Amino acid sequence: MTQKVDILVAEYDDIADVALAEKMIFSDPWNERSLSECIDSDKEMLLVAKCNGKIAGYITVSYIFDEANINRIAVLPEYRGQKIGSALICKMEEIFGETINIYNLEVRESNIYAQNMYTQNGYETVGKRKRFYRGPDEDAILMTKRKVMI
Repeated sequence: MTQKVDILVAEYDDIADVALAEKMIFSDPWNERSLSECIDSDKEMLLVAKCNGKIAGYITVSYIFDEANINRIAVLPEYRGQKIGSALICKMEEIFGETINIYNLEVRESNIYAQNMYTQNGYETVGKRKRFYRGPDEDAILMTKRKVMI
């Protein structure tokens, strides 16, 4: 990373900026209410990456028992290429510690950059969901990371 990045559990003050990023990045953006629910829920988490106090990226995760699903991960265009996505994943895994053994996610089939980042972080392709995404329609690649159980 070329800039200092802080990865933090999101607060309500972060929601408007994350919602704005959602609109810039995703064809099906989450609204402020949905993002706030990540903060309110005891089964969801929203982490933000901040550079000089500004939102550079974020990750939303839902979890139950020992399994978590990465619902959203995004890095704003001006911060890409600085390994912020990997830092968000590492911080998420650090927070979960030993409680989560399986991490799942879906990624657009065309998003090779993200697929490579996930692979570098220990995720493996396990399947495909046909026409999972809309705007544009596209298949999703299913990826999973399993902790090695000793």
